[in-house]
Amino acid sequence: MLLIKLSLRNLLRQKRRNILLGSAMTIGVAILVTANSFSHGISDIMFNKVMRYVTGHVAIRFNERGGVMREIFRDRARVLAAIKDEPQIEKIDEGIAMFARAIGNGRSDNIILIGADTKKGQTEKEKRELEESFRLTEGSWKDVDDLSVENPVIITEDKARYLNVKKNDIVRVRFRNMFGQDQAARLTIVGIMKIDNIFMQGVVFLELTRAKELLGYRPYETGSLSLTIKNPQKNAFAVAGRIHERLKPGTAVIYASAAGRTGRRPAAVLGFKSDDQSKKKIAGLLKLASGSFDKAFKKDGVIVPAGLARALGVAAGDAVNIRYDRKFEKAPREAVLRVSAVCASGEYPGQDVILMNDAGFYDLYYQELPAAPAAGPYSAVSADWAGLVAPEWVLLKRTFNTEEYTRKYQEIARNKWKGTTLDVSTMYETASDILKLESVLNIITISAVLVLFFIILLGVVNTLRMTIRERTREIGTVRAIGMQRADVRNMFILETFFLTLFSAAVGVVTGFIVMRLLSLITFHPVDNPLGMLLVNSHLYFLPTFTGIAGSVFLIIAIAVITAWFPARRAANLSPAQALGHFG
Repeated sequence: MLLIKLSLRNLLRQKRRNILLGSAMTIGVAILVTANSFSHGISDIMFNKVMRYVTGHVAIRFNERGGVMREIFRDRARVLAAIKDEPQIEKIDEGIAMFARAIGNGRSDNIILIGADTKKGQTEKEKRELEESFRLTEGSWKDVDDLSVENPVIITEDKARYLNVKKNDIVRVRFRNMFGQDQAARLTIVGIMKIDNIFMQGVVFLELTRAKELLGYRPYETGSLSLTIKNPQKNAFAVAGRIHERLKPGTAVIYASAAGRTGRRPAAVLGFKSDDQSKKKIAGLLKLASGSFDKAFKKDGVIVPAGLARALGVAAGDAVNIRYDRKFEKAPREAVLRVSAVCASGEYPGQDVILMNDAGFYDLYYQELPAAPAAGPYSAVSADWAGLVAPEWVLLKRTFNTEEYTRKYQEIARNKWKGTTLDVSTMYETASDILKLESVLNIITISAVLVLFFIILLGVVNTLRMTIRERTREIGTVRAIGMQRADVRNMFILETFFLTLFSAAVGVVTGFIVMRLLSLITFHPVDNPLGMLLVNSHLYFLPTFTGIAGSVFLIIAIAVITAWFPARRAANLSPAQALGHFG
């Protein structure tokens, strides 16, 4: 306690010098707290206000037949079952969107029509975030659910101005649905919103169910899914990895009854892969009794084993009628297959198996998903055929950066997958350019720390040197009356500690005042990407206890470590030498 009292008294004795050094520290701490809070604010905007609406923290994407614009999965309940027990997921959104050409009053422009699930319950926090990101100047989000209005939509203020439309006007749109068919629709404007983010200016919100109907989705189908998770910076990769593991596909099988000229019997229809390597392996496994591999390997190619062909009374060139129960519809589905070849012997996958080229097989399989059999599968493929039959979908490998992610989708374009590709990715792969903004801000914050470090280093060292020089005889006196070297050293270190502590406290308060003043400034970004960094046209700061405490601890640690060296030098002075000093 004596050392603390002496240290505080000595600080008051040298007011001018300590005020100047303390002011420099205060300014440095205020800059550091402000920069750190701004960086955290930008992170919060990107992770919870931008990324959540653009890609989601974790995304599950589907591309049927390798078409990047055909984002559809035929069994919505199946994929939701794979993620329902994941404890880190806070919210699941369907990514239903379409590019369209909108025609207003005398003007036309491109828009992005997005399905919004307005019927899903929202917490107060989610409602507040929605209002901050999409500020309605006219209308209400509830108006989108109005069944008495023809396709009610909410449009951005800039797009409404360009199309020369206002609330309650009709906008006509032309677009292509999920299956490449040209469509037209009428949209009724029930709300107008203001968005600062330049990338969202072309967005038009339509209720999710209506958007799915326009695009041709059936109730049991879904588009790509965007997942909002807890603490995405920590959990995104782990959650994506677990979901990826749960979505491994099985073999795609249609359990049907097959009929020919003379009979009907149960059969399992499998697709075989039609890439060159697979076709070569299949040709080596089978020996044909009739027909040819050239015909069998075409898109509508069908191979039937000799035993099944005899039971049905068919040969190459004949038709086989199949009928199977559908998973989501009550009435069975019927289809006609034209036999391309009959297999006489070899390593065939099963005596009651019909093989189809995967291109034709997936057309049949995805159009009406087959129901599972009541008594289990009719056949199980051997090890030779395990890699040659068509899976339910193609699960793309996990990637961990943008470069790997880009190569993955280039591979999709090259391979021209016949089945649906399924990809699980995180925001770190899909939107790394946006996330780089956070890295830039962190660099700025680190630069501020380095500048502050040198200010403290030079200020503390010079101040202590001058103080020690002026108080050398005082040091000799206290040493002569019994004060130990460690006490002398600790006294000077405590002086620096208290000076830094008081300065840091004032700096934190100053930083909050600066943040408050800066957040009062209103910005009006026009066609400026930096508008995405604003909330309600204002700068957004998010101070955190750990961030502020870390900054204060860092400043104090730097100051104390810097003070230790001159304080030790002062403590090492002998009493006689110090008392004889004249300065």
